[in-house]
Amino acid sequence: MLRIKQDSQTSVLTQEQGFVPLKQVNVEATIRSFAADVTITQIFRNDEKQPIEAVYCFPIEEQAAIYSFTARIDDREIVAQLKEKKEAQQEYNNALQQGHGAYLLEQDENSQDNFIINVGALPPSKECTITIAYVTELDFVQGSIIRFVVPTTIAPRYNPDKGNITSPAGTNSKYVQSTPYTIDFRCRIDKMGRSQEEYITRINSPSHPIQIDFAQQDAYVITFAQQNTHLDRDILINIELTDKRINTIVAVESNAVMAAFIPTEEDCRQILNNDQINEFIFVVDCSGSMQDENKIGLARQAMLVFLKSLPIDCHFNIIRFGTQYKSLFTEITAIYNEENAQKAEQLINGMKADLGGTELMGPLQWIEQHSPNQGRARQIFLLTDGEISNVTEVL
Repeated sequence: MLRIKQDSQTSVLTQEQGFVPLKQVNVEATIRSFAADVTITQIFRNDEKQPIEAVYCFPIEEQAAIYSFTARIDDREIVAQLKEKKEAQQEYNNALQQGHGAYLLEQDENSQDNFIINVGALPPSKECTITIAYVTELDFVQGSIIRFVVPTTIAPRYNPDKGNITSPAGTNSKYVQSTPYTIDFRCRIDKMGRSQEEYITRINSPSHPIQIDFAQQDAYVITFAQQNTHLDRDILINIELTDKRINTIVAVESNAVMAAFIPTEEDCRQILNNDQINEFIFVVDCSGSMQDENKIGLARQAMLVFLKSLPIDCHFNIIRFGTQYKSLFTEITAIYNEENAQKAEQLINGMKADLGGTELMGPLQWIEQHSPNQGRARQIFLLTDGEISNVTEVL
């Protein structure tokens, strides 16, 4: 998202004029074992008649580390330098006051997964190419699947300080379900096996149709199967590993070595204590936005499935939250028996989207204040339709 800043010193525009058209998006990624090197290139154009200052917000994985940021206008390329935040902001403002072009990249103070780029004094009828490169560690899910995620959208986020939905970086952006621009995607996945044995058995995407090039000897190349793919959802790539793989996978680079140990189910069974008591706490969003598209109805259905799937002799609780929070039981958890299951089912059937805003901090603090007793293992399930702006505070 690249938007003309409302209080820009270089331009005064109406809200309808305030968007810098996004012309092109390209994602190039290389995956080696459990790490990915990602380069995102986006081209924007100023179609206004005067220079502008723009604010560019983009999502990124929380565990990612940006190592390169460049901006190019015409034949001029600007490479970012790492500086202390206040010093960088001061230098940026000084450059704008002198009429020079300037670029500032900083992390959103309220969230670890949003970055903000200020593009100052972008000349009229000029294109600006923004290139960001980062490395990230991949998640291991569902027993034998490595998942690669490229965030492409910023969901509406509830701001507890404002009491409503706010946009990142102080913009007044309007959230939409679809965008007019498209994305090009290419991902190279290095093979993991030794000699003739390959550990990767399957590659698929639950988010987009993809095609896989098997022609290369040492890698698989993934691209979108359809042209004109829109940025209306995150890109997900699943890499399924064989059960016969070795437990330790090593990736070696010129200046770094990464080793990943993957425990098997047998390894996990050996360290589990079967005598422990399981606690299940369900935190359910009952804010006003859950009324839209019958989301609260879907939450009720999901909770009934969860309730009937709980194991015997476990402990559980249900916490509804909005502007305030309410728990089914006064104690942190109660034993799962017929009486308590009936209370829970009655509560679930009567759940409504009537608790105001999305204040997640309260119920999480209450849970934290009541840590599980020794010999108990706790799992927390969060059911919500949106996101919050104070991510760092909540974490």
